Amino acid sequence: MKLKKIGKIGIGILVVLLAALLLFTLATFIVHRNKSKSELELLKEKGYYNPVSVGDYSLNVAKFGNEQGSHTIVSLAGLGMGDYSVTERQMTESLEKDNLVVFVDRAGYGLSDDTDSEMTLEYIVEDYRKALKSADIQAPYILAAHSVGGAYANYWSSKYPKEIEAVVFLDGSQLDENAFEEEPEFSPNFGDKAYAFLAKLGFNRYVLRDYSYLYPDNFSEEEQRLSDTLSLMTLDSIALISETGMLTENAQNAFNQIVTNDIPKLYICASWGFQTAEELNENGKWVNRQIEKNGLDMPKWPTNYKEDDEKAKKILDNCKKGRQETIHPYAEKMGNCTVACVPGDHLIYVQKPDECSKLIQDFIVDLEK
Repeated sequence: MKLKKIGKIGIGILVVLLAALLLFTLATFIVHRNKSKSELELLKEKGYYNPVSVGDYSLNVAKFGNEQGSHTIVSLAGLGMGDYSVTERQMTESLEKDNLVVFVDRAGYGLSDDTDSEMTLEYIVEDYRKALKSADIQAPYILAAHSVGGAYANYWSSKYPKEIEAVVFLDGSQLDENAFEEEPEFSPNFGDKAYAFLAKLGFNRYVLRDYSYLYPDNFSEEEQRLSDTLSLMTLDSIALISETGMLTENAQNAFNQIVTNDIPKLYICASWGFQTAEELNENGKWVNRQIEKNGLDMPKWPTNYKEDDEKAKKILDNCKKGRQETIHPYAEKMGNCTVACVPGDHLIYVQKPDECSKLIQDFIVDLEK
């Protein structure tokens, strides 16, 4: 009798817990749906929402600036940067007066639809091309590629050189035949799909700050909100998981398939761009402000390096070695590529938007000579 009574109590507790979980999930979903609706309206109001068909799904193509401008700049995001269209505009806004600036969200990024298709190098570039064609944005393009976006830009300019006027690499992934060889290869599994399902229900809002960045003080509250919204939309992406799992294969394929050509290229080198101790100190101050702003549990960066310090010398020597042994051979393999050092964070377009913009403006002026 006692066992039966204990069993009934246990079942009752389980039912209560399941009911509470169901109510919590329902409340999370309702809040998420309502917030998403208002956030989408804001994105539409600010001109970020423009889905176009690429076949079985849609990709978002946001256009800013002068549609009759001299050049069309197409921005390619780094891995997982679903908010690229908001954050890079700190840099591109000054370019929009005389040019059309276009942001194409890859599948699973921001306002684009998700897909369970395998995110190969070829598939991603063909998606880009289909989206631009659907949006009636004509070539040639200046590609502005951040991080692994540089791999896609390389493949694009090698396979379809007539479509590409020029390429700007914003601290593009440093490609060689062994690029990302330490990264594991994988495909989306049941756990990934379960996580994506929970994200769609709204649970991603509880973990946003684990994945999304609080940007520097030059970003307004509205820009931060737009960034957060696009990041939330990217957290439930199966396509991003596939792309991450294929990082090594895609990067090495992009390098091996480079066709050396005369398309003008500008490589803005940030991560390996340090040449003085003072540059290390200035970067440390910036990083430390971001550590504080984001409440990160990590040690502060040194800000008191001197030119004769052994630690500073070692860092600077490693940067020089990286430029000499990887960046410059990479640039030579691509052909007609200028390397410009803008030392700083990998998100250099966030850290030094004005400096990057000026370099790109001067680069575009040179194209017109």
